[in-house]
Amino acid sequence: MESYLTLILGSSVDLFYAIDHYPDEGDFTHGKELDRMAGGPPLNVGCVASSLGAQVKALDYLNPDEKETGIILGTLRERGVDTEPIKFGSDCTCGKVVILNRAEKRTMIVIDPVRPHYDVDTHIQKLLNGSRYIYSLMHIMNRSFSDFEPIREARRHGAKMIFDGTSQYDDPARAKMLLDLADGLFINRTDYGRLSKCIGEEAKNVLLNRGCEFVCVTNGEKGAHCYTKEREYFCPAFRVEEVIDSTGSGDSFAGAFLASRLKGKDYEESLRMACAAGAYCCLHVGGQGGCAAEEELLAFAKERDPAHLL
Repeated sequence: MESYLTLILGSSVDLFYAIDHYPDEGDFTHGKELDRMAGGPPLNVGCVASSLGAQVKALDYLNPDEKETGIILGTLRERGVDTEPIKFGSDCTCGKVVILNRAEKRTMIVIDPVRPHYDVDTHIQKLLNGSRYIYSLMHIMNRSFSDFEPIREARRHGAKMIFDGTSQYDDPARAKMLLDLADGLFINRTDYGRLSKCIGEEAKNVLLNRGCEFVCVTNGEKGAHCYTKEREYFCPAFRVEEVIDSTGSGDSFAGAFLASRLKGKDYEESLRMACAAGAYCCLHVGGQGGCAAEEELLAFAKERDPAHLL
């Protein structure tokens, strides 16, 4: 089996605006467009992982006539992600995330993509089967597959299904998907609490007992934990003097963690690299703010806190 990461993408572009004030219901505000760039957690994760030397392949369904398609493809290719598996058709639209910024406040408005389910042919199944890791979000998986037999088939071939656990968990089907399919999970502390409440007991214990290999729980400036069946790992947060933009910090964490695992690093080393990438991302604007060569990320970590030497 090749050692590559496959992304199940969600076709989105982030649109950044600076606005005059945050309106109450019925009010309005003036805004100025700051930037637009390819985004979405799977894309961000893949770009960070690729910048750290991992082999990354992207699976998506895009409309060749949309200008957002060019932004997405250009970003992936610039970061060294293999876009050959991407499918094209006129029966879909790209998703958008409108990010409204004013001082320290931020509101994100998500406009979902429209897309058919994948027709999983032998080419797609071979791609999934050969993956070391497959990474996506739960709602993207629901939009991408009519059923999850292609993922189960890939797991029977040794691929590991990794999820971003972001959700309100007001739908029990989200928790069931993780329990049935997750071989690894990245989730922030707030959503972890929601997941545990939905399941009715400590989520990490249930997941690990059902065969999940790791659960990473991030907690901002308080650091992050990685739980495996054998032990628990903890890494404090790296020092950041001024947060420029926290967009994509969790994605940078996940991308660096998976890249490290693909390169043979253990869980402790992978967690430290992940925390460094998450902090590094906060010094840059946009979802791929954590993209850096390994040497640059190591230098950042050593400068911020010598106790984190990797």
